[in-house]
Amino acid sequence: MITQLQAEKPIVLISGVNLVEGGPLSIMKDAVKVFAEEYLNKYKLVLLVNNRNLFPELINEPGIEFHEYAYPKKSWLLKLWFEYVHCRSISKTIRPDLWFSIHDVTPSVVTKNKIVYCHNPAPFYKIRLKEIWNEKTLFFFHFFYSFIYRINIKTNKFIIVQQDWLRQEFRKRYKVDHIIVAYPDIHTSSSVIKNNIQNDGSDFKFFYPALPRSFKNFEVVLEAAELLKYRQPGFEVIFTFDGSENSYSEKLVTKYRTNKHTKFIGRQTRERTLQLYNECSCLIFPSKMETWGLPITEMKYFNKPMLVADERYAHETVGDYDKACFFETTNAPALAALMEKAIESSLQFHGLTYKRPQQPFVQSWKELYELILPNKKHINEVTEILNATDA
Repeated sequence: MITQLQAEKPIVLISGVNLVEGGPLSIMKDAVKVFAEEYLNKYKLVLLVNNRNLFPELINEPGIEFHEYAYPKKSWLLKLWFEYVHCRSISKTIRPDLWFSIHDVTPSVVTKNKIVYCHNPAPFYKIRLKEIWNEKTLFFFHFFYSFIYRINIKTNKFIIVQQDWLRQEFRKRYKVDHIIVAYPDIHTSSSVIKNNIQNDGSDFKFFYPALPRSFKNFEVVLEAAELLKYRQPGFEVIFTFDGSENSYSEKLVTKYRTNKHTKFIGRQTRERTLQLYNECSCLIFPSKMETWGLPITEMKYFNKPMLVADERYAHETVGDYDKACFFETTNAPALAALMEKAIESSLQFHGLTYKRPQQPFVQSWKELYELILPNKKHINEVTEILNATDA
């Protein structure tokens, strides 16, 4: 049972009870880590989490209070109950100065300032019938998040998204304007980068790290590899699934495993994935739908070429990196041609298409906190920026 907090410091509450793995959990961990390092001297932090053991380094940190709620993860109905009923009770008890929902849903709460972080692009993705057949949950997510985003969205002080194209989509669909573009603050091991392994003359290695989801568009890479095997004997395409994950991955492995140039290695640890960036010659990232596209950013650290889907998210993630080629997302022959040029070291990289987002725009958690924390001066400043942009 939650007891009322007695604290002179303003209370910041970060809610992420449904985050237990993958990129969304990493986002919350990064957010909490930066807050703990920079702001605990000025604010009290309350975390609503699935399990406090997901944050082992902060469990005993003074100034941080954990509250565990595992039940919302059990079903979507329980999740909705938590966000729209239970959270209201929690907010009346804790009375936070800022409620920061870091997992897409704008809860029904009583607070001075409410902010939501939206990082699921499913509502803005045009689903193909074949993709629904391969992954029926994609259809559900498309309509579920379209509905969920709409509820209470105009009650937020700010809405946070990772890219400018998402800001434009939220403005168009939900008629909201107080949106901050916050690029992910991504770092990787400097020791891995310093030990960058160059191609030793053996097979040219393409790498596509992704979980087997239908929108990840593995087919275009596999079909390109089928075309290329008749023209280039010395290449390899590495995928981080092995057919055991779901029916979709099983179909892919069954259909394409006879191609000796394709290698299905299964899910990898974070450390091993970084090593594979090191060992590969070129990244392929053909995904049709992303909020960001983490492998694109990670590959930049290794200063190697990348072949990337010609999609809005990809152009923004590539940014001003000058070793990228874009290809039509479903055009296997075009991708095969680029792969062949990569093998022959004759790629002609595309010119820069990146445009820096308009304000409010931040590139780190610290910059974001400086805008959103319950400080009247900062909130007034960013509100003035947004009003000027709208005008």
